[in-house]
Amino acid sequence: MSTRQGYVVVDLETTGFSPAKGDQICEIALISMDPDGTIVEEWHSLINPRRSTGAVHVHGITNAMVARAPAIEEVLDEIWQRIAGRVLVAHNASFDLRFLNVLPGSHWVTETLCTQRLAPGFLPDGKWTLAACCERAGIPFFNAHAALVDARAAAELLRFYLRSGVSWQEELNRAAHTCDEWRPCGVSQRQARQRQIHL
Repeated sequence: MSTRQGYVVVDLETTGFSPAKGDQICEIALISMDPDGTIVEEWHSLINPRRSTGAVHVHGITNAMVARAPAIEEVLDEIWQRIAGRVLVAHNASFDLRFLNVLPGSHWVTETLCTQRLAPGFLPDGKWTLAACCERAGIPFFNAHAALVDARAAAELLRFYLRSGVSWQEELNRAAHTCDEWRPCGVSQRQARQRQIHL
């Protein structure tokens, strides 16, 4: 069984909604958690999408900010070594999976949980956006649409669910058992480039 068993919470900021139409990741954050919800590591980076960053008014990422950032293939090792053997968690996970599943090495994404889809089982009725769920769970949430901020919020939402006594041990076990020994992708890698976030 993988010694990295646990969860990894992901959030992406992108140039648009559809990789099939050429949209790309322009920021990624990954938060690694133990099976009990303890946060053990955070990693995030701006990504050069090799095109316009898109809706700057939403995510605040300008073309100048990503000009010297690594391209996505230059941080694949950082991404997949954190995801391999863990259950991937995201709020509105189908969106993030749309972009992750077209990347080389996406076979490392095995088991997934969506904090948005799970929310009705843990929170009173209302809107199911990340901000709305955090508000009802009593989780502070500011500066939305920065990948690290959103990933931290989703991680706290998962921890809120876990405190109710729920268990996803079967998913954790399956993710761990489908993980072979992780190996680098063979593409030259670059260091993460992070934007300043005022929390």
